[in-house]
Amino acid sequence: MLSSRVIRSLAGPRSLNRFFERKILTPAFSLEKEWAARHEELAKLGLGGDYEWISAVQKKFIGGGYASAVDVDAAICVAEQKDQVDDTIELLYKLRHSVKAAEKADSSEYAIIRLLLKYQPDIIFTLANDSINYGVFLNEHSACLVIDHFLKTNNIQGAARIVSWVMQQEQTENELLNLLGLYVCSKWVELPIDQQTMPLAEENDEDVNEDDIRTFKFPYLKNEYFDEHFDLNNAQHLVGKSILWISRDSKTLSQEVRNDLQFLGAILFEKSMLAESLASPKISNSVKNLVKQRLLPKEEGAEMTENSKKILEKLGEFEENQEGNQKLSEVLGEALKKIQGEEEAKLCGEQKRIFGEWNERRRELSKAQAEKVLLRVREEEIVEELKKLDKMEEQMNFFQKSSKMGKTSK
Repeated sequence: MLSSRVIRSLAGPRSLNRFFERKILTPAFSLEKEWAARHEELAKLGLGGDYEWISAVQKKFIGGGYASAVDVDAAICVAEQKDQVDDTIELLYKLRHSVKAAEKADSSEYAIIRLLLKYQPDIIFTLANDSINYGVFLNEHSACLVIDHFLKTNNIQGAARIVSWVMQQEQTENELLNLLGLYVCSKWVELPIDQQTMPLAEENDEDVNEDDIRTFKFPYLKNEYFDEHFDLNNAQHLVGKSILWISRDSKTLSQEVRNDLQFLGAILFEKSMLAESLASPKISNSVKNLVKQRLLPKEEGAEMTENSKKILEKLGEFEENQEGNQKLSEVLGEALKKIQGEEEAKLCGEQKRIFGEWNERRRELSKAQAEKVLLRVREEEIVEELKKLDKMEEQMNFFQKSSKMGKTSK
């Protein structure tokens, strides 16, 4: 929890009530009713009970076997209970490491995210930190839901990790998600330095059971070089690059705010040459103060780097007291509210359309899979019939030859 002193410093002269307005998106944005309607579609597939179906799909992976992507999708989408979380994650993991990995449905990823938000949201960080093994990625709607959830619980660090995950997937086309991400990054930068962390992956040895070894068919090799993107594991760098990329692609921000963000992003990402080229007296006082905290030596008696000196010189004079300055998060919060109504409606409309596509696709695949099973059964029946005919023909040939031999002997 933040101390009252820290809260006052973050809130500035405005009412503390505004600081506690954490959840940004409207209740209607969650599409709870529309998402719940999937059960009517799943019931048409004749799956039986949710526990029975999940168990049936699990059995298909036993002994090195695998279930189809549509079977796994139905199991994950039908799950609603807390005790089904581990089972559905395991199904996704095993599908990811099977020959059917490329067929994984987008609805499976969306469904597991919503299930985790309901019961165990922190597991989402495990998925974010290990995309190779789980193969789960956010779409624009689920990304907004997750970010909004962590804002509601005042987990700025967690929300920032989700924003950086979205940035790594280069999802910068939706303006609602863009401004929501920039707002989160600004809140993260305004935290005290010792709280500017993220739930990132840690190196540890995991036990792999024999069943996993049989299922794991496609191992991967880590890059021998640092790519400054997927290999990033530094919270400051992730936030910095997120600010750089998202502000670059935002369509509604003013040029002044964009300049502030590009400069701040370059500082956080430690791109000194870019930061120096972007430094200007026109940078807002709130951003100048945030940058100064990072450029000044951390230890008493330490000297400032030459590059830091040049950047501060180019920024010129500025007011260190922020009492009269609008914070960066407030600027971005206002920009977000301007476009929120229209952008929420557009994204909700698009997600409803996608729900319909997922249901239709699942029906088609289930029907095709059932027909394939019937064809296989029919094929086996035909093979058995042919075997019987071959045996009958063999018997007839035997008796015909026996009859001819009897006639010849006479």
